[in-house]
Amino acid sequence: MQVLCGNSGPDVDWLVDKFDLDMSLLARLGGHSAPRTHRGKERFPGMTITYALIQMVEKISERSDLARIINKAKVKQLLTKAGGVCGVIYEKKGKDFTEEGPVILATGGFGADFTDDSLLAKYRPDLLHLPTTNGDHTTGDGIKMGEAIGARSIDLEWVQVHPTGLVEPDDPEAKIKFLAAEALRGVGGLVINANGERFCNELGRRDYVTGEMWKSNPPFRLILNKAASDEIIWHCKHYTGRGVMKFYATGEDLCKDMNIPLSTLEATHQAHFEAAKKQEKDPNGGPFEAYPSGKTWDDASGKTGVGKKFFHNTIDGSKVKAEPFYSAIITPVIHYCMGGLEIDENSAVVAQSGKAIPGLYAAGEVAGGVHGNNRLGGNSLLDCVVFGRVAGRHCAKYMLGDKFKNMDLKELSGGGLAADKAPAAKL
Repeated sequence: MQVLCGNSGPDVDWLVDKFDLDMSLLARLGGHSAPRTHRGKERFPGMTITYALIQMVEKISERSDLARIINKAKVKQLLTKAGGVCGVIYEKKGKDFTEEGPVILATGGFGADFTDDSLLAKYRPDLLHLPTTNGDHTTGDGIKMGEAIGARSIDLEWVQVHPTGLVEPDDPEAKIKFLAAEALRGVGGLVINANGERFCNELGRRDYVTGEMWKSNPPFRLILNKAASDEIIWHCKHYTGRGVMKFYATGEDLCKDMNIPLSTLEATHQAHFEAAKKQEKDPNGGPFEAYPSGKTWDDASGKTGVGKKFFHNTIDGSKVKAEPFYSAIITPVIHYCMGGLEIDENSAVVAQSGKAIPGLYAAGEVAGGVHGNNRLGGNSLLDCVVFGRVAGRHCAKYMLGDKFKNMDLKELSGGGLAADKAPAAKL
């Protein structure tokens, strides 16, 4: 925790300074007591960060032999010698190859492995019926390879179900679904049931919102009024283009599509609006317990014991009829595995003995024990960046010993990513 939190600020600065990334927007997501996640004005933050990292390593590989990229290959086994990891065996085009050296695993979780002998079936068989936001490659291979050589796993039973998987109307039973970014609720998106009513604190923890959905009446919708959607319009247009979100010129049109009275959606927004105004006037008052602390005036969420404390981009009921909306049908989905291979503060994988395995590191979702039993939004990307850098640094020290030294990314890549944006010289 000290490494994750202590490195968070410097590592956001690293992304901005070394990769010229836009991380200018600060937002509150579910379960957050304060705005604490960074993203840019366009694209998903994960897309922004990972694309930049990939482009940087590609540039380095083009200029030197310090990085080499092997595509369309599958690592099958970790090689060991004298109690440490000394390489891997991988398969490419039907043939096996060997790479020597220490290994950093960054293979993700196991949230898309629905086979009978999967980690999901072993530790959380109750979730096998759910769809997932994970790609079909997310099958826990790194965890299994680590366990095969004596690495210790931790918290594998803690699998996060996210409340806002996007349902594609033309293929509602699809096992793999897009995720509705939590930022959609952060800007003021509301979650309503089939009757057009709110039933939870949209900014509660993910497990809480999912639990309240299972108590209510599906299908559920995530809806954003004009002010909310304008604040995150790139996402809305992206989802609309994918066919998993729909634009409605008016709230009346939305109600017709839902087959509910306009008066119901008006009443839902009016109650939410009045609660927000009361909260603004008396932030410490209200009849209900609030999350993360204090009191709230919000009746719909307050009755659940996890009342809404923060309100954003609210509108009164009289505006619903003519207000434009973006709306998506949502469903609970397997999203993230808190468990994985246990690591120490140097991102080294721990053996059954409790000691670090020489030459083996893990970063990202493949590593367990970092997020407790329920990860907060934003902390996955933070985990990847922080422990990715920690793993890289300590792996380099393990390899190079006294020859270890700091290097400049711009020098290694020939000017960094910003060099690609520079205007061409005039001939």
